[in-house]
Amino acid sequence: MRDNNAMNVAIIGASDEAASIISSLKNHLSANIVGFCDPDLNSASALIAEGLDIPLFERLEQLSAIGDVDLIIDISDGKLAIDSVDSLKRIEVISGVSARFVKELIAAQRSGEEALTSIIDAGFDLASKKDSQSIFRSILENALKLTGSKAGTLIIFNERTETCRLAEVIGYSGKSGGHTWELQPGGITEQLLDLQEPMFIQDINQEPLFDNPVMNEGTVSVLASALKEADEVIGLLFVGDFKPRQFSERDISLFSYFALQASLALQKALLIEKNEELVVIDSLTGIYNKNHFFASLDMEMKRTERYGGNFSLLLIDLDNLDYINDYLGRSKGDLALKKVAEILRLCLRQTDYSARLGDDEFAVILPNTNSSQATIVANRIRRQINDISIKSETDGKSIKLTASIGIAEFPCLGNDCDDLMNAASTALYICKQRGRNLVCCFEDTGGLSNAESAKS
Repeated sequence: MRDNNAMNVAIIGASDEAASIISSLKNHLSANIVGFCDPDLNSASALIAEGLDIPLFERLEQLSAIGDVDLIIDISDGKLAIDSVDSLKRIEVISGVSARFVKELIAAQRSGEEALTSIIDAGFDLASKKDSQSIFRSILENALKLTGSKAGTLIIFNERTETCRLAEVIGYSGKSGGHTWELQPGGITEQLLDLQEPMFIQDINQEPLFDNPVMNEGTVSVLASALKEADEVIGLLFVGDFKPRQFSERDISLFSYFALQASLALQKALLIEKNEELVVIDSLTGIYNKNHFFASLDMEMKRTERYGGNFSLLLIDLDNLDYINDYLGRSKGDLALKKVAEILRLCLRQTDYSARLGDDEFAVILPNTNSSQATIVANRIRRQINDISIKSETDGKSIKLTASIGIAEFPCLGNDCDDLMNAASTALYICKQRGRNLVCCFEDTGGLSNAESAKS
């Protein structure tokens, strides 16, 4: 329906560049596009105009059939001579540099509208996520989409300990969340903490202070921003490419706006993560509980089956916890359990996993570790448990804690969780039969190895 207060505009194209003007002016309240002239009626612009029900003309002389035309926008770069058509000479014309300037203004306005839509869409996507890992993933995926980047990392930053934890990663094979490292004094990360706007690095190979250990692997150009809760930095968002690129002002501006959204989403995710931990963490020892253990064991099996390699499972049973509970009281038994959990933290690598399965039983998963290597780790754990001495507050006597440890290696001991658990349980049972305070391995022959420790 024609708006009587709007200006009647005819567009002369002769190239595909007219498409952006047609699309932008079509829904503009102050303009009615009454005709489009292009000698090539099969051009992209002509097809767009036809799809929008705009009258098409091959020759300038035909424009007079439209009726009233207030303005002609000529972006044909002089390929069509308007001055040669008498009926068009009295109509105001924008052409040449002016026409290109109009096209650029319209394109910029349209780009801004698209940018706003992208930011709003990203906000809706973040708001729809209900668990911490989904929010982490959404933050990084939207950051890559907004900037057209190929890879990136989302890092959780702990200001108190000055440590970084990888929350999510995209574009780097073999990397997953959970990896931690300390802040490098004077590095790019430390510099980023104090900035109020994104940091752009054209080539990290020329930047010796770049200290993101994940993105050091092949990345060239990087855009990064600190994510904050009030004045406290809670995260770091990095996006990048594996070849040199110049992030445009639009890219940087979008990234900056999105960082504000990402900061709020990250705050929400960290709160959710704390609640999630309460569900999977053993309240007494602070390590994972039985439910989380079996989910993690299944995940480690699938990872090993997909990428190859092996891992070992340790089942640890405290030999005399019941005696400590009966003789010294439950509080002393709880103290013993806490001390064992602390020993596991000290003896294991960051990539290893520990959990409490029950009253006096713990489990450990050692990725990329065979049974012989696992025996060394198990004996180290066993010896340190032997050093735990629980003292009675009534008579001053002490009871030394001991542990038996059964080991089974995957994948040589079966294809599922039950087979592996049964093998480790059998090895643990033999430890008990042979006098306790031992480490025993169950091999794929169906029997026990000779790699057993002697009693301390």
